[in-house]
Amino acid sequence: MPERRQTGVWIAGVLSLGVVAGLAIGGYRMASRKPAARPIAARFDASTPLSVLTPALRDGNAKALTVLYEQVSARKSGISEEATPEWLETLAALRAGYRKHGAYGRALVLNVATKILNQFSVSVEGAPASWPKVLPPVHDILASGLTDSDLNVRVSALTEVSRLWGWLPGRAPTPAEENLLADWKLGLHTPVVRSLADRAPKVRLAAVACLGTLPINSAAAPAIPYLEDMSQGAGEVRRQVMISFATRRALLTEEALLKRLYDPEPGITQTAEAILKTRGLNDEQISLGKMIYHPKAAMRVSVIPLLRDRTDIDPVVWFLMLTRDSEASVRASAVEALAGRLSPEVRQRLAEMASSDQSPHVRQAASKIVPPAAEKTVSLPPLPGSPSLAPKAN
Repeated sequence: MPERRQTGVWIAGVLSLGVVAGLAIGGYRMASRKPAARPIAARFDASTPLSVLTPALRDGNAKALTVLYEQVSARKSGISEEATPEWLETLAALRAGYRKHGAYGRALVLNVATKILNQFSVSVEGAPASWPKVLPPVHDILASGLTDSDLNVRVSALTEVSRLWGWLPGRAPTPAEENLLADWKLGLHTPVVRSLADRAPKVRLAAVACLGTLPINSAAAPAIPYLEDMSQGAGEVRRQVMISFATRRALLTEEALLKRLYDPEPGITQTAEAILKTRGLNDEQISLGKMIYHPKAAMRVSVIPLLRDRTDIDPVVWFLMLTRDSEASVRASAVEALAGRLSPEVRQRLAEMASSDQSPHVRQAASKIVPPAAEKTVSLPPLPGSPSLAPKAN
């Protein structure tokens, strides 16, 4: 994964459970016809030691899980080196008992496992030397949650992972530990990205939100294409992409936001407009951008004369966008508008069009301005996210 060392230090960042206790009582008829003695159920409370809770957790005991959650939530001092083996046994028991719980219980296991991990980052004495041993069992539990059959458990797993991208032990990790931690986070990143394709929109939304907390653009970028997720029920997924990446112009460009000004989902247009305004675009600029993405080609052509003589923005940025329009008439008008603005990037784009545009009319129009390119390139023009889109200073 790119930026490995940086990945290792990704910056920092319940479900209530109804307890159902049942006791299967077996017996047999003795000669004296005396009833068999019932086993005494273990009592679990805030003072129950882990050594007692662990066997019950392995059996999927809901009461033991609830008590462990309460105990871990109340801890403030972290976990010492001496206590680490016992907590590792507890994590192993949680993993063994995971499938024996219902959906609420499995979601609670995810939360408890991450709470235990967090105890290794709050110790006043610093994380114990054996803290890396905690990573594998926590990974296994979270990985089970990310692939759980219940969509709400999958959402809970994504929520827990989003809080761990910035996790660090309670002391500066050594280079070897840092690499180990980077690999561990990469091991979570892969199934999170896979969750973007989940059949349930609610899970895809949670996956977008999870990746949106990653500060490394290359790691977060897989969520961006879901701004175009037009499948049934995916409106909130598109909205979450905008919300999660509203401040990250390198990933969520103004062009991408302008395309959502005609989104059929109620409220998405307003969200896109609000983000564009926070980025410095005024109502008139947003209106021009909206015309560029109007469903009717005639409207898209009509914006070109409105842009020709603008001095507060760079119209070339917009004209270059229109050279990639789906309609040949729009591309031809954009070529004409660029004729007197032959910067290197304009020449390159017109040369591409002269040699490879699908329309013979557009190829001919571009050829009259610049000769065709020797071969087609894949370079893109500057998008509206560039500073040239913003009003120019006097």
